[in-house]
Amino acid sequence: MASNFTDKTLALAGIFQAASLVHQLATAGEADERYVWISTGSLFTIDADDVPSVFEGVEGVFHGLEVLAGFAGNDKSDANMLILTYVFSLMHLTHKLLGRPRLLEQLSDLVRGVQRQKDYFDSIDEGAGQSSLYGRFADIYSETISTMQPRIIVKGNPDFLQRDDIVNRIRTLLLAGVRSAVLWEQLGGGRLQFLLRRKKFALTAQDLLDQ
Repeated sequence: MASNFTDKTLALAGIFQAASLVHQLATAGEADERYVWISTGSLFTIDADDVPSVFEGVEGVFHGLEVLAGFAGNDKSDANMLILTYVFSLMHLTHKLLGRPRLLEQLSDLVRGVQRQKDYFDSIDEGAGQSSLYGRFADIYSETISTMQPRIIVKGNPDFLQRDDIVNRIRTLLLAGVRSAVLWEQLGGGRLQFLLRRKKFALTAQDLLDQ
């Protein structure tokens, strides 16, 4: 049975994965679609049996674990610092969201509405279906999380940030980041805990990658 710390590390990796993929899309215009899709899929697994199941298994957050493991060292590159800013912003907004039951209920209802339509999205041509799904989740993000302050400001190449397909995936990933941050809080995680135990989380992430 996985320890609580391992579960926390997986939830944290989910946040880091979403944040890293957002950074990739904003700066390079592309990201590993497999992980984008798995992070998006976590929005459909509200009632998962265990933490790994949220991400289709531990391998579903390998990208997030790799990014998190990197924080065991002293890599303070601009990219890493920006990803960390997104992570902290997602944690902060999620903490505020959990203190606003009406907004949380609205968000939950909207996501469940998409869950009920999943067969519809799956029935469309794969590319068009994914595009429509990203568009719907992006709208939900705008209707809920974006109404809270401070809003997350994504930095990157203006050419990419003006493309609807990229913006929709970025907002979907931010919503997925909130989903992982909710899980993180449910497991007893917090921003201060990450700061104080950063190295242990990073080493645990590396252990999970090595298994």
